[in-house]
Amino acid sequence: MVDEAQVDLFPLHTAAREGKILTVRSILRSDAKAVTKRDSDNRTALFWAISSGNIEITQEIILAGKKYIDIDDTDEAGWTVSHIAASIGSLPLLELLLGLDPDLSKQTSAGQTPLHYAVSRSRYDVAVKLLEAYAGAARIKDRQNQVPLHRAAAIGSIPLIELLIKYKSPLNTSDRTGWTPLFHSSAEGHGDAAIVLIRAGADTAKLDQDGHNFLDVAVDDKLRKWIQDVARKEGLDI
Repeated sequence: MVDEAQVDLFPLHTAAREGKILTVRSILRSDAKAVTKRDSDNRTALFWAISSGNIEITQEIILAGKKYIDIDDTDEAGWTVSHIAASIGSLPLLELLLGLDPDLSKQTSAGQTPLHYAVSRSRYDVAVKLLEAYAGAARIKDRQNQVPLHRAAAIGSIPLIELLIKYKSPLNTSDRTGWTPLFHSSAEGHGDAAIVLIRAGADTAKLDQDGHNFLDVAVDDKLRKWIQDVARKEGLDI
């Protein structure tokens, strides 16, 4: 008698996750519709192929199941495969998916787009590719009312800050706490990033919900003084 607990109900998922290309090919040859099967996370095998960063298996699944795959399908958390590719920072996988014209405005249950994840994880090249494909992603807010520029400021990535400013990510928009990107750069100790934002026109007089300005939330007095000194030397109004 077969022990049901030992039966793999999702063999294509398992093979995709474990990088077993020959098993993937064998399953797809006999049943291409296996690409539509969803596991307990509401994920198809394509999600796991991309999560594993395996472009060869991803190509196999897309090719075999192209009649059945919706590239904008979401899992239980509202992630699409584009979110996953952006999050793991795989430019080859993202480029493959972009050829299928995914909706890059899609948001997870937390309101995040693929660009939010690329920026949060400092995936500069991926962020460039996403913005080239859909510039409007720079202006989308998540459930915390944060645009990607908030994320770039929080991690202190000047290349990403400059990229997002170029693509019109709102410089002075406030999140749910009343913090603009400038607040996040100051609070996380990224003085260089704060100066870049100020040079670009960040509102230094803006107050958060507690009546604090961006210098009030600086990580320490040393950073606060450094920002003030640099601003004074450059003639920046703070």
